[in-house]
Amino acid sequence: MIRIEEPNFKIVNMLTRLAIENPGIQTRYKMSAGIVYRRHLISTGVNSYKTHPLMQSPGYHREQIYMHAEVDAIRNSLRLISQDQLEKSTIYVIRVKRRRDSEGFEYGMARPCRGCTRMIASFGIDSVWWSEDHEPIAYTA
Repeated sequence: MIRIEEPNFKIVNMLTRLAIENPGIQTRYKMSAGIVYRRHLISTGVNSYKTHPLMQSPGYHREQIYMHAEVDAIRNSLRLISQDQLEKSTIYVIRVKRRRDSEGFEYGMARPCRGCTRMIASFGIDSVWWSEDHEPIAYTA
């Protein structure tokens, strides 16, 4: 297992802005993900209402056919890096949600769903960072 001691907060901030500005989803929460290879952000992805054949993979059910940020980031990274490089990468997953009491956003739990966890593992990525409620980064797996 790869263990990274501290996340790159420049990447966290960039992914947070990307999630907030995601025009493709108009729900209470928005997600973004990024593939980081050798401390460089290689690709990003956002959740959207688009469908994709990868979303037919085991672990996703009929209500989850829309593109998840993690799958979008992985798909985009394979245009730029090899499978071997992807296996040595870290995926960051950020969820922002609208505050109930005021304008603006706050962090939400972004632990990948069962389908995304399987997808991440199937590509050999074993380092995952995600946001938790009110905290930008909370966990490494």
